[in-house]
Amino acid sequence: MSSMPQTTIMTVGELALYLRLHEQTVYKMAKEGRVPAFKVGNRWRFRQTDINEWLQSQQFGQKDDPTNDVRGLTQ
Repeated sequence: MSSMPQTTIMTVGELALYLRLHEQTVYKMAKEGRVPAFKVGNRWRFRQTDINEWLQSQQFGQKDDPTNDVRGLTQ
């Protein structure tokens, strides 16, 4: 058995629900690199741990990192 910790991987739809955003907003944010994301084939995926860390950085206003852009969260 592997001792690797389990990480929840979310789809665009799941992340949209989690962030309470429209799916198209999530697609746009992923494509622009404004949210931590990766592709499996041609589909975007998001690690929940990465999203939670990113959300915390948004909350504390760390603006030096271009992925810390809150504009997508206010749309």
